[in-house]
Amino acid sequence: MVENILKKKLRVKFLKPKTKLRQERLKKELTTAYVANLIGLERRQYEAKEKGIYPFHDYEMAIIAKEFHMKETELFF
Repeated sequence: MVENILKKKLRVKFLKPKTKLRQERLKKELTTAYVANLIGLERRQYEAKEKGIYPFHDYEMAIIAKEFHMKETELFF
């Protein structure tokens, strides 16, 4: 029970919308479907991650950062 409460607090603290990622994606005129395809997700799954509902995996962040020619820290943190 205590673990679930702790997880919820951590989720609220760390899972935030990735506004920088979204801004860069729109600047490059890339669709959510395109970026989702890069990392092997469905469009809706990617959109949930971009909105901060679910976390990105390390490898997903690396793939996206490489495509955007940016550092992971610039896009995700």
